[in-house]
Amino acid sequence: MNQTQTADTSIMPLLGDLSNVPPDYIQQVSSIKRFLERWTIDPSFREVFKEDPTGAIASLGVSLQVNEVMPLIDDALAIELNKAIKAGEDGRYPISVLRYRAFYREKRIHRRTIRKDCESTNPRIAAWRARQINRCIGELGVQKADALVHAPLSIEIAKGCSVGCWFCGVAAPKLDHTWAYTEKNGELWRSTLKVLLEVLGPCAKQGFLYWATDPLDNPDYEKFLVDFHEILGRCPQTTTAMGSKDIERTRKLLRLSHSMNSTIDRFSIITLRMLQQIHAGFKPEELIRVECIPQNREAADKYRKANAGRARTFQDRRGKEMMPEESSSTIACVSGFLFNMMERSVRLITPCNASARWPLGYWVVDEGHFDSAEELRTVLEGIVERNMSPGLKSTQLVRLRPDLIQETSGSDILFRSRWIKITFHQQAEPEKLAKLLEAGTYTAADFALKRERESGVSLPESFLFLDNLLKKGMLDEEPYHMIPVKLERAAG
Repeated sequence: MNQTQTADTSIMPLLGDLSNVPPDYIQQVSSIKRFLERWTIDPSFREVFKEDPTGAIASLGVSLQVNEVMPLIDDALAIELNKAIKAGEDGRYPISVLRYRAFYREKRIHRRTIRKDCESTNPRIAAWRARQINRCIGELGVQKADALVHAPLSIEIAKGCSVGCWFCGVAAPKLDHTWAYTEKNGELWRSTLKVLLEVLGPCAKQGFLYWATDPLDNPDYEKFLVDFHEILGRCPQTTTAMGSKDIERTRKLLRLSHSMNSTIDRFSIITLRMLQQIHAGFKPEELIRVECIPQNREAADKYRKANAGRARTFQDRRGKEMMPEESSSTIACVSGFLFNMMERSVRLITPCNASARWPLGYWVVDEGHFDSAEELRTVLEGIVERNMSPGLKSTQLVRLRPDLIQETSGSDILFRSRWIKITFHQQAEPEKLAKLLEAGTYTAADFALKRERESGVSLPESFLFLDNLLKKGMLDEEPYHMIPVKLERAAG
């Protein structure tokens, strides 16, 4: 493995068909991936590595040399590697390092591709989702917002979760029961998926089958996956904290997912013992497209828990393991529909910064219930009509997001959040414009008329300005009419 770049410097994708990828290529990348998992998750391994790098690597059962991992764990060397790659001067690095970095970049590009593919062909849904994406950039910050794909839907096929993580960002209740794949339920399931395809369009395939649940709690999970793939054309991502509970079931699930062209699955690593069980149970090559997410107590500070959901009730006891109160906190990644098949419920949700009113880190904008595919279609169409305007309505109340601060400078008006600044240039009498916006009591029509009377701004120009604010997610669309969520105080 200690080879440097030669004439054969091919870089191959790893998120598609692997049948044409040489075994040594997969072995190189998966071996580095396994090393980095232990390095990231297990501080005792890092200590051993400092004393005996070669022995630490050998303990993982992989064939790597120290120079194949150092550019990936040493900050200074990592910066040099980045510069060399950008300058096309990376020939002095082992090919395994370049291949791993290419895989890392491929996953980042894939995430952005998924976000684009999550856009609905329904123009009302697409416009609403775009506003939520822009709002999240301002509310959560560019880095946090970039990690959110704003998936179109999520479907729960259980009620509650058996894992019971103290830090659960969506405060999953204890497992009550699961939705069995019976003949009757299977018929409703398949007809539900067809309705989702009709209402949302092809983006429905970017949904997934968990939320405040663990998918492996349902013994029929694999059957639901097969139908999802058959009807919507994609195998959804699996994220589970139970990857080590039944190694053989998990192995079969991964093989099934790969047979349906899945890309990335995820294991939540809650304890070091869980990581050890997973590494003992699977070869590195088997997990090349499975991300092991550090959720254990020993994980580095950058993996601290979101201050959302059940974690909010542990602030006094486990605050050091959580993101600080002032940081953006949410694990929600859906701007669309959340279904629970046992309750026959559907909610329209979108991420937000966790707060006393929205402790789960997402808004619930609207909700409904259904007992059949026909009823579901009607419910979804009603939710879309009520909440997803494609543009500014003349009757809409013009009120800025509460986190925005206004400033004026010359003929400019500026809007600042904690994270970004947006400037609108060459506005007539910007001080008066700022006061109108600050009032938050005018409809769009009244706002435009007042601007025309007081500042000579034409009605079309004012509507264009306000519509621009709306599209950028700057107008307040928070669903104040919905009953806020209440969290129970954690016991113990």
